[in-house]
Amino acid sequence: MTTPPFEAIAAALARYQKFYISTHIGPDGDAVGPALALKIALEMQGKTAIYVSRDGVPPSSRFLPRCDEVLNAPPENYRPDCALILDCDGTPERVSSPYEPISAAGFKILIDHHRTSKPVFDINWIDPNQPATAMMIYELLVFLKWEITPAMAAGILCGISCDTGHFRFSNTTPAVLRAAGHLVELGADAAQTAFKLFDERSFSSTQLVGLALSNMHSASAGQLIYTALSASDFASIGTGDDSSENVVNFLRNVKGARMAIVFRERRDDVGIVTRISVRSVPELRADLFADEFGGGGHAVAAGCKQRGNFEAAVQRVTERAVEWLEEEHEPLPK
Repeated sequence: MTTPPFEAIAAALARYQKFYISTHIGPDGDAVGPALALKIALEMQGKTAIYVSRDGVPPSSRFLPRCDEVLNAPPENYRPDCALILDCDGTPERVSSPYEPISAAGFKILIDHHRTSKPVFDINWIDPNQPATAMMIYELLVFLKWEITPAMAAGILCGISCDTGHFRFSNTTPAVLRAAGHLVELGADAAQTAFKLFDERSFSSTQLVGLALSNMHSASAGQLIYTALSASDFASIGTGDDSSENVVNFLRNVKGARMAIVFRERRDDVGIVTRISVRSVPELRADLFADEFGGGGHAVAAGCKQRGNFEAAVQRVTERAVEWLEEEHEPLPK
């Protein structure tokens, strides 16, 4: 069990005044929620804190208080004293922010629960045994004895709910349930959180789900279910990538499926990029699979991206997935 570096983090939070927070690319509630909570917490201590995500806030997390304060880009020439990177490995390829302000920060802290993360900063709290980065932020705030407001509680519960499937996944420990109960006591709304994260969809997003399901394929005798959404598919509905949130979970729910993959063709300032979401049973190690393609995540949920031709990326990754299903993989640490 990783010993949390609470004292070192507490000293840094006390020492510095100007903070810069960011999370992984394409953040969902597991990143946005705890990042917002930490931003609010720092401001309540009289600090200056900004949270930058070039991908913005996903639709399912826009119910969170103060989510309109998330910045797509930092203010010009912003130079923080301390950078706090949550829920990713802290490398330029994975952070949803320009890297210049992070590089310019005099001190850097990484807080993450992904097994693929490596210690790259001044303080690295990496604990794969934690069910969610939000749980780590909750424990930090409890250690600091800082007030957890209703807005902060909502953000933390959002993060925990995302990473535990609203307490349906095997990482739902007694400690998680106790924390969730405390957060509800502090003002978080468990029913609203579950509805917004897992049930509510826009009209266009629901259309996209229909298109994804009508185009899905199976391989390996139904153990692999996958679908590909091209740029023209998004254009035909008139929607963006954020409408594809959670589509992969519909595929994972197919009876007999052990791995599900959704491919989305998008374009950024570099060119064509294929964004890939992976879900699997724990023994297939979705995190190690995604790591082969430059990504990462959890044993049951991971992601990566590929540059170049979309159809070639789909073929390359699905062929490897078929092989992956036949191989033995590193077991999860006890």
